Amino acid sequence: MWHHAQVPVDLMLDIHLEGDAANTPGVFAIVPDGDDLQTLTPYDGTDALASNPRDLALARSIARGIAATTGLPLRTRTVIEPGVMSERQTHVGADLGWRLAMFGYTAPARERMVRLVLECGNIRADEAIIFADDFPTKVARGVAAGIAAADIGSAIVPATASAFPPFGTRRDLVSTRRLAVTVPLLRARRWAETTQPILAEWPKGHRFWARGWIIGEAVEGNPVWWLTGSGKTTDRQWRVWSGGTDIAGADVLVLPTVDDATAGRSVA
Repeated sequence: MWHHAQVPVDLMLDIHLEGDAANTPGVFAIVPDGDDLQTLTPYDGTDALASNPRDLALARSIARGIAATTGLPLRTRTVIEPGVMSERQTHVGADLGWRLAMFGYTAPARERMVRLVLECGNIRADEAIIFADDFPTKVARGVAAGIAAADIGSAIVPATASAFPPFGTRRDLVSTRRLAVTVPLLRARRWAETTQPILAEWPKGHRFWARGWIIGEAVEGNPVWWLTGSGKTTDRQWRVWSGGTDIAGADVLVLPTVDDATAGRSVA
């Protein structure tokens, strides 16, 4: 999470070899599914399996990729499907009512970051494969192939602001806009998340140029952030939450964009 605060992370893999008492063979990925389980890291919204389809799609694809490159089978016991296990099926913390720590402390970044625990075979049942000299290389190839082949759709289901486009959607405006700060203090950040470094602080009444918008972290139900700049190649392109300006939220999305004009779509 410290690294994510510096440069946002898209995918986090927590990589292990399995050692369950039953010596169950196979590769599998564990996906977040922690609603109603205890955690020391508060987060808003849901982090259930149903709200993390992007995590599920990558888990499925990466497990299959590793199976194909290493010869490991997909695990078929105590899983939701071959090669994919819910956080609740691990019996590590859920039996006592707790989340897996990795999923708990990364939950605040769930709208950006795919988080998976990857178990690359059983240390006993799969030892002939695991202890081969080229096993780490084959696992890496399988992960890369799985990422490339994943059908992740448009994005995860956001915990809030479901009427807005998926996280990370970005559009450049046909014409730059001159905007005014309407809150006592508005912070410009490097990326569109409140955990990101503050690059400037603007008081109420301050005016600035915006060249486009991006869907970032939802603040008070509004995930629309401005991209600052007047359209020059030297623009800083800081991110500024639209809720602190005179055009905000859904009103930003109806402004004419370059994509709309190129596609010949009617724009408001």
